Amino acid sequence: MRNGVKLWAKAVRPYAYSASLVPVAIGGLHARAAGAEFSGLRFGVSLVAGVLMHTAANLWNDYFDYKSGVDRVGGGEGSGVLVHGEMTPARCFRGATVCAALAAVAGLWLAGEVGGGILLLGLAGIVGALAYSAGPLSPKHHALGEVWLFLLMGAGMTVGGHMAQTGRFSWGALAAGIPAALLMTLLLYTNNLRDLRSDREAGLRTLPMLFKPAGARGLAGIFLAVPYLLTAWMAGMRHLPLATLAAGLTLPWAARWVRGVWTGPVEEKHVVGMAMLHLAFGALFVAGLAINR
Repeated sequence: MRNGVKLWAKAVRPYAYSASLVPVAIGGLHARAAGAEFSGLRFGVSLVAGVLMHTAANLWNDYFDYKSGVDRVGGGEGSGVLVHGEMTPARCFRGATVCAALAAVAGLWLAGEVGGGILLLGLAGIVGALAYSAGPLSPKHHALGEVWLFLLMGAGMTVGGHMAQTGRFSWGALAAGIPAALLMTLLLYTNNLRDLRSDREAGLRTLPMLFKPAGARGLAGIFLAVPYLLTAWMAGMRHLPLATLAAGLTLPWAARWVRGVWTGPVEEKHVVGMAMLHLAFGALFVAGLAINR
């Protein structure tokens, strides 16, 4: 039993769950800060639904990358559970499908509470996760993976968190989610920087491949700077509570990360480091929203 739990934990990569928890939390707490009626139950269900969709996307991505030969011994490995024979592809696919189905059940319940708009958003998320993972038309084969992730998880999940409270789309919530969404997108970009050689050998075309090495690393620095600048600007313009400026406390961590990426090879520790930075930034940002009512 314990080995099974450890295997699934390796497959789903929970260290990156901030990529789904943070945007949903920002959307829900933005609605609360704006004076909307807030339901802790709907907030919790929306967080669970986001994590389930994230898990399904991770497992589908492993499955299709393994089947297409993108993940292989000596190349990219994804979570590694398929490449090293620790889990069968069929089991991985079933796990993804079960998670997506449970997310759909949560979406149905939320739709009964706030209206059908959130169900349409959830359906778009499931289709988007499959489209990202499967086939040669996948956006990650055409240097659009980061754009797709930003729209699907950064924007989509933030709006979903807001709709779980209000049932309505909100430009304000969407804007509030952009800083954390950019950091989350940088997580994928860092992963693509690490896998440049193996992705090129597999015939993928990722965003870092469009630049020379120095330019690709420089873009990572821009990716990192914009969330801090944007948070400061929106807080200064009162589009965000001033308390969200607490996210700036992670700047020294961000500076160390940039220095590591710029001066040496991009490795797994930089991918995990970006996931942890996104979690810390997002937690402080969310706390800033939470205390403003």
